[in-house]
Amino acid sequence: VHDTFPVAKEKRMFWVSFPDMETTLAFRRDVCLNNPKDLPISCEYLDRDSVDIIDRSGRIATYMIRYLGMGDIMGILWGIKSAIEGLPFSWAPIITDKLLHTFNNWVPECIPGKFMTAGRKWDHHCMVAVGEFGDGTLDRFMKRMDEFVKKHNDAVVADVKTSDRKIVSIVEAQTPSEVTALNAFRFVAALAFKTYCVGEDIQGISVDYALPKNGGPVPPLPPSAATPLRRMRYSHFGCNVVHEDIAYALGVDTHKEKMAFKHVVEEEGGKLPAEHGHGTEYHAPESAQKRWMNMDPLNVLNPGVGGLSTLPKYGK
Repeated sequence: VHDTFPVAKEKRMFWVSFPDMETTLAFRRDVCLNNPKDLPISCEYLDRDSVDIIDRSGRIATYMIRYLGMGDIMGILWGIKSAIEGLPFSWAPIITDKLLHTFNNWVPECIPGKFMTAGRKWDHHCMVAVGEFGDGTLDRFMKRMDEFVKKHNDAVVADVKTSDRKIVSIVEAQTPSEVTALNAFRFVAALAFKTYCVGEDIQGISVDYALPKNGGPVPPLPPSAATPLRRMRYSHFGCNVVHEDIAYALGVDTHKEKMAFKHVVEEEGGKLPAEHGHGTEYHAPESAQKRWMNMDPLNVLNPGVGGLSTLPKYGK
């Protein structure tokens, strides 16, 4: 698919930090998705908990991806990790993540300090990559971004009543190494969450969902929900596909919390799942179920998918 797109003549990547989600969504609407001809190459969102958890438990994985890539060597190492976790010992499923968490802080921060400073000071962040394809796309994007930042920051400075409100911050990746570091930092988010939960002796749930294309506010947790220890949200910001990892103390009924949260997402206009298929956890729409049944009348390809029966021929 990617071969059908021209290669950008010039690329720039920015770490943009915001004081609140409202401003972050405004940046998405007014700068990134201003018109269909000037779309950025990528636009990834990270909240403060994402930055903190990746830094606390994902440094080693980030460095490995930075310097080894995602080729054969990483495949072999991942296979070794999976093999260890499959050993018939009680400690086997957690030992590798325990070690990754324990030794994490023995290595330096995995992205340059200028990004980590912004990551710790602000609560909402976008990693935006923009390309020039010969028609002025990059210049138009930079103009929109400069105007957006000036408008927001001038308003903050002028309003004495909001003296504690933060401005929008932009930090640019200056070298290919910095770009690779940022991409790897975002890539290890899900792995870092698992390592964090194992290392801290807590538990967590993971949900992927899509929010309305013109929406995007954070879905509220149900009033009856248990108080989470961490709420890690990271997303493909352009298309509003969100990955949310929520950490809880031991003893919390995580299945109950997950089902309740899924209902909230749907009530807010979101759709589940958004990216990784229905599996046996999500109930698919009736139209999808009928299509799958017509494709697989014997029910041998994926029994139980999307709420369907696990029995041969769907129990008929």
